[in-house]
Amino acid sequence: MTPRVTRFMILTCPSCSSRYLADPASLQPSGRMVRCANCGHSWFQKPADDMPRSVAGSAASANDGLMSLDTAMDGHRHSRFPVAVSTLALWVLLIGALIGFGAIAYQYRVEIVRGWPQTASLYDLFGVEVNVAGLEFRDVTNNLETQDGLSVLAVRGTVVNLTDQALPIPRVRISLRDAEGLELYYWTVVLDQTRIEAGATTEFITRLSSPPLGAQDIEVRFAEGAE
Repeated sequence: MTPRVTRFMILTCPSCSSRYLADPASLQPSGRMVRCANCGHSWFQKPADDMPRSVAGSAASANDGLMSLDTAMDGHRHSRFPVAVSTLALWVLLIGALIGFGAIAYQYRVEIVRGWPQTASLYDLFGVEVNVAGLEFRDVTNNLETQDGLSVLAVRGTVVNLTDQALPIPRVRISLRDAEGLELYYWTVVLDQTRIEAGATTEFITRLSSPPLGAQDIEVRFAEGAE
């Protein structure tokens, strides 16, 4: 019996040089996009004017060590969309997780800074102001004194715990400013009492020798981050 002769085109991937057997009828009439099953590269393939190869036997036996172009085409038709969907879903999950984490970090920012004061600098980086809620300054005064012939600025005040639980006391930051609000000098103070009980008060005093000339205003607040 005379074997049936099947005519194929040999296609070569321009990217990785993988070869495929293709039925020219699948490219009629003007060509189509095909995709390499090996490297994923896609290109537009036109049908050949003449047939470069004839193979005896059925298409199933005609592979001759080459992958079927139909496999590549099926991959092009069906594989890319699930891959794209999977990548999009991964990004959606990642963005959702970041948004959720950010929302939690913002909602509990006070508690986080209380427990880990070093995180205050991270909030500052993102422009989020975090005040240690529940602590308040009262009766803050300042006056110039003379000690050993030098001018000494004494700043006094009281820290009040307005909550029903004990709280740590952050460092106190004192800033001297000129008449235009420009900061001339600042320093921080660690109170002798670093924790204050619920509803309690504690007084503090700090002194600065030879304060800068031109200081017109004093700001007293709790230090944030690495200040």
